[in-house]
Amino acid sequence: MSVKEEPVIKPNSREKDYTCITFKPDLKRFGMERLDEDIVSLMTKRVYDMAGCTPAGVKVKLNGKLVEVKDFKAYADFYL
Repeated sequence: MSVKEEPVIKPNSREKDYTCITFKPDLKRFGMERLDEDIVSLMTKRVYDMAGCTPAGVKVKLNGKLVEVKDFKAYADFYL
């Protein structure tokens, strides 16, 4: 885990500032050929967790789709 590539930072061509984080796992390092359903489910839950804990003005997307969790109340309602 100590060997990593330099981040790719691209100029923002939009009017508003934003941050986009892209995750690409090194499957070979973990002895995997693909992400299994359990790992994908766990990562998806973590994205929803993050959406529920960020300020209301922050938009969180997963695979290009907006996560419809605007605040912690909506996050809690999601699980009820």
